Amino acid sequence: MAIDVVIVGAGPVGLMLANQLQRRGVRYRLLESRSGREYWCKALGVSPRTLEIFDQMGLLPEALAHGLFFTALNTVVAGKTVARVEISPDQYPYGPMAMGQFDTEELLERDLRRRGGAIEWSSQVLAFQRTVSGVEVEWSSPSGVQKELCRYLVGCDGAHSLVRKTLGLSFEGEKFEQHFFLGDVELEWDRSHTEVHKLIQLNQEGKLTNLVVVVPIPGNPRRYRLSTALPQELVDNPLEPLEMLRQVCQPLLPEGARIDHLRWASHYSISHRLTNQYREGHCFLAGDAAHIHPPIGGLGMNTGLQDAYNLAWKLAAVIRGEAMDSLLDTYHEERHPVGQQVVELTATRMKDASAQKVRDEHEEERANTQFFVHYRESKLATGCLPDGDRGAAPGERLDYVQGLRRPHLSASLRLIEFQRAGDFLLIGYGGDWDRLAKLAEELRSAFGSGIDCLAIAEVGGPQPSEALLCLHDAEGQARQAWGDGPGAILVRPDGYVGWRGRPVRDAELDRFLVQVSIGLMA
Repeated sequence: MAIDVVIVGAGPVGLMLANQLQRRGVRYRLLESRSGREYWCKALGVSPRTLEIFDQMGLLPEALAHGLFFTALNTVVAGKTVARVEISPDQYPYGPMAMGQFDTEELLERDLRRRGGAIEWSSQVLAFQRTVSGVEVEWSSPSGVQKELCRYLVGCDGAHSLVRKTLGLSFEGEKFEQHFFLGDVELEWDRSHTEVHKLIQLNQEGKLTNLVVVVPIPGNPRRYRLSTALPQELVDNPLEPLEMLRQVCQPLLPEGARIDHLRWASHYSISHRLTNQYREGHCFLAGDAAHIHPPIGGLGMNTGLQDAYNLAWKLAAVIRGEAMDSLLDTYHEERHPVGQQVVELTATRMKDASAQKVRDEHEEERANTQFFVHYRESKLATGCLPDGDRGAAPGERLDYVQGLRRPHLSASLRLIEFQRAGDFLLIGYGGDWDRLAKLAEELRSAFGSGIDCLAIAEVGGPQPSEALLCLHDAEGQARQAWGDGPGAILVRPDGYVGWRGRPVRDAELDRFLVQVSIGLMA
């Protein structure tokens, strides 16, 4: 086959998948029915976990150039601030950020093009048929109708996914009764442009009558996205978009505030739905094709990006003959529970807001980071924290460690910089370097070249041999994160811990290798 993967849809999720496959040398087509990018401010929030992924990809500086960090979340009732959560600038290694969806797409497309990839615009998938060895895809393009046989098909084609419908997969859930309206506007007021405001209006009986969420958009200190529920009379008899926003939102804004310069508006209803399968044979779903939910917390696009990040390395490993096809089953096993959690969480938040239930804003902020998404129940999470050790358990994202020093290099380094190759990473800490070197050699035999090995040593303590890349724990952050050791961590390409234990080959490590490597030694 000339093509390994056909990706349907070049939104953020399809672009992330294409980017990761391009980096791994996988042949793909990225088909998009639109003729070009739409510069509307749809998804806006970028979660800390997504920023961590951008950092691992080497794209963090570009993201920061187009983003704006949130500094506080405010809840205002009848003009009075009743809750305020200030977002500490150093609570997590990355903070929550605003960046327009078009900037996220351009960020990923620029990197794709730098690496020789491209989007095939005006390419509408018409149908596909599954075969014994793959999928035959038919699509229309500017040069006419085309067909091609590929090994795998991935639907990143949104809530109305042709891929999902053709596969006959369910999309269970329900639609909320309310109709919603959002607008990309300029707002003249005296509030900080780095803060999110949730404005609530109650009637005389204390019941919720209106809710407006004001989120800053980067690039212009007066640019915001306003979102609100529409009263039924405006659903039935809509006004001009800017006038509707003014009529619904103005009563909740501070005196003297003015809404102006509408760039884009959208009137929509919200559902919460989840497909029953993320994988069906040679076909996969990711992003909105697999899960949709209320936009509360900005989790939608971020969850989809992380779907693609999870799937890409597994597809590449199987396509390159490094792993068995069963590795691809772990995509559904790991990501479907995450989709279910997000759908349930956002639906509950939506219902609580309508019922005026008070939520723990700090707990909500914690969930929105997506740092605590885990795969502890996965087949790809084996071993355990050695006695006395700390930090990420198998199935959790790797701890963020910085302040490392490489001998003969004075610059301070971060552990994530050594994950940029997108391969497995073996980390040893706390000594027992000879056993670590032997373990590294065994893993290289199992993985081929697709593994890097680090030894993180104390300054002035026993040093590993030249067979291992040594980093000095100059600030003691590795020891603080993991303990005294000796210990070893095998990190997956997506930054999650696959195995932890002592720096020796054990049955739990072999159990992990059986899942991810055909090259496992007997």
